[in-house]
Amino acid sequence: MAFTLIVMIFAITNSRIAVDRVEALEKSVVTSSHVASIVAANLGEVFGRTSIYARLSTTFLEQPHDNAQPGNPLAIGDAAFLRMAIFDADGQLAYSSSRREVEPELQLFARTVLYAETPQWLVIGSNSVTDARAGWRIPVAVPLVSGQRRIGAFAGYIDLGYLLALYKEASLGTRSRIEIIDNRGLQLAEMVDGTVSAGIDLERTGYASFIGSPQLSGTIDAARPGDSGASIGVFRRLDHFPLVVTVTRDRAAVLDELTSRNTQSLIRATLISLLILMASAGLIVLAQRQRGLNAGLTASEARNRTLINQLEAEKVRAFQLASLDFLTNIPNRMKFYELAAIELSRARRSRRLTAVFFLDLDKFKVINDTHGHSVGDLLLQQVASRLRLSLRGHDLAARLGGDEFSVLVSDLDNDEAVAIVARKLVASLSEPYLDLDGHDLDITPSIGVALYPGDGEEIDTLLSRADRAMYLAKQSGRGCFRFYEASLNATSARSAELVTRFARALRDGEFCLHYQQRVACIDFRPVGLEALVRWQHPEHGLIFPGEFIELAEEHDCIVALGNHVIDMACAQVAHWQALGLALLPVAINISARQLRDETLPDILTACLKKYALPAALIEIEVTESCFIEQPALAEKVLRALNELGLRISLDDYGTGFSGLSHLKRLPISTVKIDRSFIRDIRNDNSDAVIVSSTISLSHNLGLKVVAEGVETRDQVVHLKTAGCDELQGYYFHRPAPAAEITALLRHPQAYAA
Repeated sequence: MAFTLIVMIFAITNSRIAVDRVEALEKSVVTSSHVASIVAANLGEVFGRTSIYARLSTTFLEQPHDNAQPGNPLAIGDAAFLRMAIFDADGQLAYSSSRREVEPELQLFARTVLYAETPQWLVIGSNSVTDARAGWRIPVAVPLVSGQRRIGAFAGYIDLGYLLALYKEASLGTRSRIEIIDNRGLQLAEMVDGTVSAGIDLERTGYASFIGSPQLSGTIDAARPGDSGASIGVFRRLDHFPLVVTVTRDRAAVLDELTSRNTQSLIRATLISLLILMASAGLIVLAQRQRGLNAGLTASEARNRTLINQLEAEKVRAFQLASLDFLTNIPNRMKFYELAAIELSRARRSRRLTAVFFLDLDKFKVINDTHGHSVGDLLLQQVASRLRLSLRGHDLAARLGGDEFSVLVSDLDNDEAVAIVARKLVASLSEPYLDLDGHDLDITPSIGVALYPGDGEEIDTLLSRADRAMYLAKQSGRGCFRFYEASLNATSARSAELVTRFARALRDGEFCLHYQQRVACIDFRPVGLEALVRWQHPEHGLIFPGEFIELAEEHDCIVALGNHVIDMACAQVAHWQALGLALLPVAINISARQLRDETLPDILTACLKKYALPAALIEIEVTESCFIEQPALAEKVLRALNELGLRISLDDYGTGFSGLSHLKRLPISTVKIDRSFIRDIRNDNSDAVIVSSTISLSHNLGLKVVAEGVETRDQVVHLKTAGCDELQGYYFHRPAPAAEITALLRHPQAYAA
């Protein structure tokens, strides 16, 4: 049996090592694929800007004058273009961004474009710069055409090394490589472990066989020329340019990272095997000795068994008397102090809240005096039972004496979570107590709450302060709870008031909608509205959603509120339609719980029919958090909404759970970039690259891009340059009530930014 167990241990260990190797290679390929997609998108954007310079150059040749300058790419912040030159129809230099008298290399390259029999709109050359250290600076040329006539050529150098340097910090691991290869198999640029170089002819080596492949992307698992082992990674072909991006890593380097872990696994397996052998040998020796002792022990065990059972029964009885309350069978004061001290020592290593509740039954003495102590004892037993049912299995409840109880609850997120537990205890203990020795009793608790560590770090201190808070609850009218920290009572009371009023607020129409416009990036004209819910409270005034949306989710009111918002938005659009105004599509935010409700498509269909609205006037916005729980059901409901003709937007893209799989799989037409990436877009290069890449990838997938939280002119300029489709934020329009939006729809030109 020991031999079989050892064989199984080594078999499992070797299987785990093999699986780790496969998973490591697959993870490396996935990481390479993501990086290759981003590099390809940025590379396409850089080469795409050549057409812009070509149009400027054409204008320069068609309308020459003394002071005309088509522009220096470095002067306008385009670091990817090192220099450029414009040549006339005879191939003579007309302009040089570096102010040179002659540009021999660019002139020779430009003439090949001018005199080509079949003109190409963009020609990409090879590494022709004489400086070997700048071999990754690639010449490009574009013929300049006016009508049907070639009037000249634009030529320039693109610094592929600058582009690759942006990914120097990419987390690919050691011995990683990013390459840019043309359709002849010539390496234009590569970056190996942060070092840029160029110039290898890969087609002759047979390594770049994927150049002739019709696939846009695929995997690479082959040995590169000069390398001792195989490289593993991906290639990604550009959509509009004869270039291929490869991201690879030495297969041996990927597997070397597992060496330490695999060695430890083998060592553990060996040690366990040795222990099994030693244990087996020891068991054999012990079995031999035990055989001789068993005969003598059998008789002794029979005599001792009765005594042991008696001792165990006495031990259990003594433990119960020492640690459990004799009446309610829950921990007594001594046991509570012991267990609470252990729990607080554990809480010191956690950043979550621990709360101590001190409970006292209101007017309990009256019940004892009126109905007798036997009824009072039955009541205390019922209170203890309800406490256990109201708490989680690992929470601690105890009777301190008389009608005083204490509760310790740990691992709470915030003050509101503590208040929820307190409200639950008050509600549970305030329910009528029926048939207690023939009596029906109504009694309420007063509860004081102290929080660890804010109100104290020792159980004595916490209980004392919870006791003081309990007396404050009695002074406040009994049947309620109060925090020792007075500032928390106001917040808790306000939250409790809002929760209590929620159903009435829905019934009485206290919720209203404000609207914020979206504008087209090209001309800043309004193209859409987003409906944002507000609570017009009769006492507290206008309450924003940050204060009540979370409460609605916690108390299962979010679906009713969301359906009410849908009805209000449709009714408002129908009102604008009846006024004969020029309508804009209105976007409605859908919560995760609504999206998991299979009746949501029917509700939207009924609203559209009720108000005679076309589906094109209503848009749906969802966040990626909607797909965390029950993703299949959420996707099913989303597709049903799309089949109704409703456009779907993915809101807050880039935060928390963003993934290309959502953009590819779901019926989404618009991506809304989260405001956190827009805020520092002019100062943070990482944010700028992320936004630019998101816009490029979304456009390649046929999706529209909206930037949220636009607040400054610099942000507008950057987003417009990056190719964003629509903008939304305070720079253009703050959320406003329907009356102001009515004025906007009557005179949209007056509100254009």
